Amino acid sequence: MEEQEEKEGNRVETIVKISVLIWSASMLTLSYYEPPDGKKIVDFDPTFIASIFSGSLAALGVQTGKKKNGNGNAPKIVDNSKNKVGIK
Repeated sequence: MEEQEEKEGNRVETIVKISVLIWSASMLTLSYYEPPDGKKIVDFDPTFIASIFSGSLAALGVQTGKKKNGNGNAPKIVDNSKNKVGIK
């Protein structure tokens, strides 16, 4: 019985996450779409909606960044212990 409730809870959680993802994706799309008559459908700063979109992607386990493989793109470590710039 407890396992059934847990499955139902996971199902509802997934449905909510996907609903938020679809809503935020549609709001972002509408914020950038401009019909031929020149009047926007929605007019707002899409930054907050973009953060909701990326957060819902992360909650579903989707990674949006590119992974860089190989040592060619590894960060360089610089020793600044002997640098006197800015020190008086």
